[in-house]
Amino acid sequence: MRLCVCLWAVQFVATLLAGPLVGQGKADTGETGTQDDTSPNFIFVMADDYGWGDIGYNGGNASTPNLDAMASGQHSLKLQRYYSGGPVCSPTRGTVLTGRNHNRYCVWTANAGGGTADFVRQEKMPLPLYEYTVAEAVNTRGYTTAMFGKWHLGDFKKLEGGNPKWPVSHPGLHGFDVWHATERSAPTATTNCGCFSPPKCISGHWKQNFSCTNYWTANPSDSSNIMNLTTPEPGDDSLFLMDMAEPFLRQIAPTKKPFFLYLPLHTVHINYIAVEPYRSKYEKLGYDAETVDYVGAIEAMDVQIGRLRALLKELNIANNTLLWFASDNGPAKGTPGTTNGLRGRKGTVYEGGVRVPGIIEWPNVVSENRVVNTPIVSSDLLPTVMDILQLKMPDDRIVDGESIVDVIRGKSENRTKPIGFMFSIKKVFTSQFNATWVNNKFKLFMNMKNGKPAKTVLYDLIEDIAETTDVSKKNSAEREQMYTEFLQWFQSVQHSAEHESQCYGVSQPDEESEEWYEW
Repeated sequence: MRLCVCLWAVQFVATLLAGPLVGQGKADTGETGTQDDTSPNFIFVMADDYGWGDIGYNGGNASTPNLDAMASGQHSLKLQRYYSGGPVCSPTRGTVLTGRNHNRYCVWTANAGGGTADFVRQEKMPLPLYEYTVAEAVNTRGYTTAMFGKWHLGDFKKLEGGNPKWPVSHPGLHGFDVWHATERSAPTATTNCGCFSPPKCISGHWKQNFSCTNYWTANPSDSSNIMNLTTPEPGDDSLFLMDMAEPFLRQIAPTKKPFFLYLPLHTVHINYIAVEPYRSKYEKLGYDAETVDYVGAIEAMDVQIGRLRALLKELNIANNTLLWFASDNGPAKGTPGTTNGLRGRKGTVYEGGVRVPGIIEWPNVVSENRVVNTPIVSSDLLPTVMDILQLKMPDDRIVDGESIVDVIRGKSENRTKPIGFMFSIKKVFTSQFNATWVNNKFKLFMNMKNGKPAKTVLYDLIEDIAETTDVSKKNSAEREQMYTEFLQWFQSVQHSAEHESQCYGVSQPDEESEEWYEW
């Protein structure tokens, strides 16, 4: 089956590269480091529910030698204050692509995806088609764009018998030339196993029946024909996704045309499943069954990161490729994941929910390894790419992220724009929710009710990474300034949702529907 899927990918990419969609940008001619960096390749790899403390260099239990080597390499930046754009899946994925806070376009929380009940889907908004994505931006410069992995920003086909106004929102409608994706979260091994009878699942410590989450793609000869995978995926999902990415890279590298590759992995979201040899390794180390699956899946992912880096070097495109690794949020509650002392977990706006591993590698530009403590967020990807390519930012919408080109080049250690977080499983403008406003030193935490703070706490993140002490009294002027800035930003986000979006008028979900949220 894996051979079949890879041949499908080769055929798809070959068809694309023979057509008019790709541009005439430059690519590496060798590993000399002299390549012009004005049209680099971009690869953004994102793990799922991978906590700040799960990675080896931050004390993780899993062995991650490849990620550790990437973070400590001569041409790399270890981003120790890297933030996901939201505390759960879909919100962050929206920020990666748009550079905008997810509440501006009504992606309040994790999107349903996969054909769940229509009354639930009405509250789990897809990425609107009017949003401008980083894939669409690089398309204007002749880049070929590809996405393999977890989409989680909308359905790929109309739900039979569902709401006729519910928009389809798949990667091909947001600028990706080549894509092979799932609509939502899935097991980290035998991902589509629940789609067959009997199920073809490696269950690990998970004993329940698995639901069907399949991979979909567009027919190479008819992009409107969305097809699903008709055979079971046999093993580890990170391996499967690299088996999709490798033919794409091997096909495009000789053409010397630039590309943008987005690899959102399923690891280490539930159901996390370890395959051999990682299962036996951690069983012999004495871990319990659930932890064996958790850390084994992480090591399997790490091996594929090493494979990706080695492939870029083999193809002589590593020097002029900006490779960015991150996670979509902190570790989920009730899992073996760790924040290594950070407060909170997935679903919270404390550091443990949104501070995640982050690494950038770009040999043509980064000449020596650095540990970067500048606040950086997933929303920074689009403005950074736009800056590198000298593309004009859209003037019809507010972009919350900022270019980090000066940080990458070592010219700056400070952030200009604070980072805002607002999260609720309901619309934040009409419900009680938690919010934070983060600058280079401080973090203002607010519990908001009816648009006003019921509680505010100021943390010094330089001195108190665990968020244990309120320093408001000693820094009252800073607290007032940050609250004023946040309030202006909050009003701006609300204005975007009300006046830019077609989704603001949906009704509140029933309390009973909260259990459906696919975190």
